[in-house]
Amino acid sequence: MSYIITAIAAKELPSDIQTTIESHLIGQEVKFVKSSVLAAGKAVDFFVDVENADNVSKKIKLINIPQVDLAFQKDSDARKNKKLAVFDMDSTLIYQEVIELIAAQAGVEDEVARITNLAMNGEIDFQESFRRRVNLLKGIPSADLWAKLKPQLNLTNGTKQLCATLKKNGCVLAVCSGGFLPLAEHVKELLGLDYAFANQLKTQVVDGTEVLSGEPAGEIVDGNKKKAVLLELAAKHGVSLANSVAVGDGANDLLMMGAAGLGLAWNAKPKVQLEADCRLNTDSLADALYIFGYTDKELE
Repeated sequence: MSYIITAIAAKELPSDIQTTIESHLIGQEVKFVKSSVLAAGKAVDFFVDVENADNVSKKIKLINIPQVDLAFQKDSDARKNKKLAVFDMDSTLIYQEVIELIAAQAGVEDEVARITNLAMNGEIDFQESFRRRVNLLKGIPSADLWAKLKPQLNLTNGTKQLCATLKKNGCVLAVCSGGFLPLAEHVKELLGLDYAFANQLKTQVVDGTEVLSGEPAGEIVDGNKKKAVLLELAAKHGVSLANSVAVGDGANDLLMMGAAGLGLAWNAKPKVQLEADCRLNTDSLADALYIFGYTDKELE
């Protein structure tokens, strides 16, 4: 069957990139048919015929070429024809982990960061980790909390170009975050997304001041919820899952990635990089467009 191996460089592709990839795939019955440059010195497609795609996929994930990412996928119309994209927010669409920004106001950011790390690496259950972290936020004044935090959010390099390009080509865009809804809505507005899903926090009044109670309000957005959101949006908009993509960095994104036609691990934890369909470790999320088959000329 016909597949594509896309090589994307953080800086510049080595001149012997094809030979290097071939050397790692000896014995895998992979025939290189042709190549197509997506961006000179930056990204190239190798069209290959493959006998056992599962074995080749596993092998490619283990190839380590410094500052080069490899994506392996079927050569099909669905590659470029993305009609639904669901993104994680923290450390994906934005650089920050917002719960850590909140925790800094109570001096508990180190403990919150430690628990976040465990959850993102899949070492503890996300719901348990979320409740533990939210409990540490108890007592933080909430009246102007979100207004203070919004200016602190920094969009990840390349997100605007990525989202604008997908939107232009008829793709429904959503952010589905284990963070908090007021900030997810803010990111939705900044990027022109169609939907925002995230957690909410309970508040209480103590001595006349509204503060966080240390408890979540409503359903927690965990890995199962993220997957459900992707499936619900696909059904609502009549999108085949083959034409969907999910992007994230943590273990709680893996179910969503597995349900999508393409799961993309963005500068992700090691476990996530190995389990997702493909990975991207450059400094621009717009480089995902090369994985979707766009060329530099199309992006000018």
